[in-house]
Amino acid sequence: MRKFLSLGLVVAALAACAPNAPQNGPGQDGRLSLRQSSEIGRVGTYLAIARADAGLTIPLRHSPKLQGVAAARAVDLASGGLAPLSDRIAQAGYSACFSAEAVARDAADLRTGVDQMLADPAARAAILSASPSEFGFLRNGAEQILILARPC
Repeated sequence: MRKFLSLGLVVAALAACAPNAPQNGPGQDGRLSLRQSSEIGRVGTYLAIARADAGLTIPLRHSPKLQGVAAARAVDLASGGLAPLSDRIAQAGYSACFSAEAVARDAADLRTGVDQMLADPAARAAILSASPSEFGFLRNGAEQILILARPC
C-alpha cells in the first residue's frame, strides 16, 4: 500500500510540473484522449448539420495535421504572437489549396462555440463553403479554434 501511495504522490508531483498544454491537442505520444476525440466528433457533427442545411452533403473529415495546426494556433494566441495560418499549415507538412480558421472565445460549450463561429460572417462563409474538405479543432478552456482546409 505504501508503494502505491508513494507512486501516486510522484505522479501527482510530476503532473503539477507539466507545462500548460492546450486541452484538446495531441499528447506527447501524438494520441488524443477519449474526451478530445469525443469533442472533435461532436464538432464534426455540428459542422455537418450546418453544412447540410446550406446544401453541402459531404461532411468534413478530421485531419490529424490540422489538429496540430489548431494546437499551434492556441499557443500563438496564448502567447500574443500570431504566425500566419499559411505558415502554420506549411510547418505541419500540409499542402493546402484552401485554408481558413475560426475562433470562438468565452464559449460555455462546444455548441455555443460553433454557433459563435457561424455568427461571424467570414467564418460562416468558410464553414459553409464547398472549398474545405478537412478540419482540425481545439478547445482550450473557453477558447475554441477551428482550422479548415483542402489539400492540393
